[in-house]
Amino acid sequence: MSFILNLETSSKNCSVSLSSNGNLIDSFDLEDQKYRHSELLTSSIQNILTKNNLNVEDLSAISVGIGPGSFTGLRIGLSVAKGLCYPHKINLISIPSLKILANSVSTRSENTISLINDKGNYYYISMYNNELDELFPAKIQLIDNDYMDSIIDTSTNIIVNTSDAFNFINKLVDNKVNVIKRTISSINMIDLSHNSLNAQIFEDIAYIEPMYVKKPYVN
Repeated sequence: MSFILNLETSSKNCSVSLSSNGNLIDSFDLEDQKYRHSELLTSSIQNILTKNNLNVEDLSAISVGIGPGSFTGLRIGLSVAKGLCYPHKINLISIPSLKILANSVSTRSENTISLINDKGNYYYISMYNNELDELFPAKIQLIDNDYMDSIIDTSTNIIVNTSDAFNFINKLVDNKVNVIKRTISSINMIDLSHNSLNAQIFEDIAYIEPMYVKKPYVN
């Protein structure tokens, strides 16, 4: 039996799930306003493994949401994943957080737009077809009426992860397309990480870095 531990920390939601053969076994999700991911992540991993009578060595792979999103959250998630994978020789899988968000809806569209707010009206954005193939790579974009009108059509679904983003985007598109709010959760990584395991698509632990899209802020 192949077990995968899925980690997602790109947003305020600290999320861990355990899966096998594409099926959910157990999960932990907590939206923490203080971003206490460093303490929540390690304890929730230990709790899930212990609860299911598993050790780290029993894992076939660890998958991690690679970003974009919170710089601190991404560093914590990837550091923990690397720290578990390297000494135990476990395969590491990375999944873009915008793709995880797109995968949170069951009804697929030929034009699914994932949006994660950065600051103000700037959003991380990517677009996917109904097979979740990336139509353009993740970037940071000023979102306004003109830009949204240029990328939406009658088949568009827009997925956001906060209430503020939902209200802002819904007002911009004026009910012309479907806007959906979903939490960025490791549960929505399960089929993606299972596919990567089957295809033997893994990261080089020594060189993989978070997908920041832009440089971290420096004080």
